[in-house]
Amino acid sequence: MKRSLLILMFLVTSLLAAQGNDISFSQALNVHLPKYIQDVEKAIIHKEKDTINHLFNHLVESKLVGTHFDDFQSNSLGKKNISFSKFEKPVLLITYSAWSVPSKGELPALNELAKEYGDQIDMVLLFWSDQKTARKIAKKYHHKIKIRYVDDRDNKNTQIIRNLKHSLGLPLIFSISSKEEVINIEKRIVNKLHEPVEDSYLQNMELYQSSIQRLLPNELISSVTIGVK
Repeated sequence: MKRSLLILMFLVTSLLAAQGNDISFSQALNVHLPKYIQDVEKAIIHKEKDTINHLFNHLVESKLVGTHFDDFQSNSLGKKNISFSKFEKPVLLITYSAWSVPSKGELPALNELAKEYGDQIDMVLLFWSDQKTARKIAKKYHHKIKIRYVDDRDNKNTQIIRNLKHSLGLPLIFSISSKEEVINIEKRIVNKLHEPVEDSYLQNMELYQSSIQRLLPNELISSVTIGVK
């Protein structure tokens, strides 16, 4: 039985590699996620933090980058159902849980970057929440940042939603080209309660500017004045 499963996994993996960009993000994740989870669990048991980070980066860089990002439905603040494929610009997709606390400097960094790059890319914040909660949170963000939400009580629990919300187990930053190709996936900065807001702001600016530069490799990236607004 084990031999048969190994042969099947090899065949599926080989097929995915041969097809290249025709492979969807969800297809690639479904193939490679079981081993990733197994390896991460071992690293957690041995308290190997660096190994956990290495495993995540390896999964992203060798298995997920270059895949085709699946289309999915989310809601605007007006409760209009919208397909992800409607975005025509490169997308910086940031996933949130409404109950999680973002790092202190993330919000001002995103608002500053929205002013600078909002006409070149679509900055999309995707919340796992209801309309009321999403509306309340949206008031804090720049108008060029697009707020979307998925309500568990309403959505059809599609494959891509399950993967975005549960599979990697983290609030993440997805860099996605205008052709819906996954350019990169990064972890958001963890909130540190005793860290000065200025330090958190600088870290978030560096992280998000790096993500934007991946999306706009052939365009002049104008500098943003670094300072808490």
